[in-house]
Amino acid sequence: MTAVSNCSMRRLPVVVLSAVSLFFSGASDVLAIGTDAGVNIQNTATATFDINGTPQTPVSSNTVQTIVDELIDVVVVDDTGGPVAVSAGETGAVLQFTITNNGNGDEVFRLIADETVAEGGFDPILNQLYIESNGLPGLQIGGDTAYVSGIADPTLLEDESLVLYVVSDIPGGLGSGDDGDVAVRAVAETIITGTGGIDDPDDAGWPAPGVSYAGAGDGGGDAVVGTSHDVTNLLMRTTGRYEVSDAVVTIAKSAITIVDPFGGTTLVPGTVITYQLDVSVTGSGTAESLVVSDVIPADLEYQAGTLQIDGVAEDDDFAPSGTDNSGFNAGTTSIVVDRGDVVGGAPTVVITFEAAIR
Repeated sequence: MTAVSNCSMRRLPVVVLSAVSLFFSGASDVLAIGTDAGVNIQNTATATFDINGTPQTPVSSNTVQTIVDELIDVVVVDDTGGPVAVSAGETGAVLQFTITNNGNGDEVFRLIADETVAEGGFDPILNQLYIESNGLPGLQIGGDTAYVSGIADPTLLEDESLVLYVVSDIPGGLGSGDDGDVAVRAVAETIITGTGGIDDPDDAGWPAPGVSYAGAGDGGGDAVVGTSHDVTNLLMRTTGRYEVSDAVVTIAKSAITIVDPFGGTTLVPGTVITYQLDVSVTGSGTAESLVVSDVIPADLEYQAGTLQIDGVAEDDDFAPSGTDNSGFNAGTTSIVVDRGDVVGGAPTVVITFEAAIR
């Protein structure tokens, strides 16, 4: 197995990078609405009686069958929780969203990103959408699935979520504090079909909550538009924001070598992996008190004495027993590198260390 290069970006004046993170934010506690679509509820009434004191055979009514309609509902959450810092002219800036099927049936959703929502100061240049698919935190180009709206739209089961990455380029000539927004929508294919192909809530004829489509729901029931498709309160438009910053920090992590106990590259217990972090600061400002942290997962064991910064060996201890505030923190099982204040345009810091599979 060959090494795979992963790129995870976090742009903040003070950066702490963890090798383990959560994919989902905000939508993890969203549950589907009520009884499953297509459930056949059957109800029969029974009468018991006596004649001259003798119990008679009970009489039953006809059975009434009710098929539960499918309520179409979806929740879109901006996982970044605030503006993503970018620099003017930057390429490949990433926003992350979690999309959850909150309805009571399975549904195909068309995912739409709109960079011309006119809510920010500039329009980002939409580059590509990706759907999380390889189980690793953050976007891995070549590992996660590139997505084009309207082609191979994803099916979400009841309560199921997916992570969508929106990758944009930032126009040049912008100043610090300028911002640009991207709005993400998840539109049910059932509604697109039922409205004759309309997939934009701004179009005339977009259905209001409560509109139903006969026989279009799971199990043969109707499909009913839920409140997340109510254009008036914009619930199905979730906006992420880029903001131009004086200093932008970018971290790229990769596994550069893999050596197993047999001299090969299999990933078995005892295999030693060399990881590399490339830390860059761009822009005209300064990233103050810059600290990079990489938690070693429980299935890996840090190899003592292997930490290097820009090719120079670094002791594992922290000051005062060590030479500085960089090293291996055994309490948190993490590599910690303290760079202090770093001005934009400074050379990229290259951090390497080794860890073995337990």
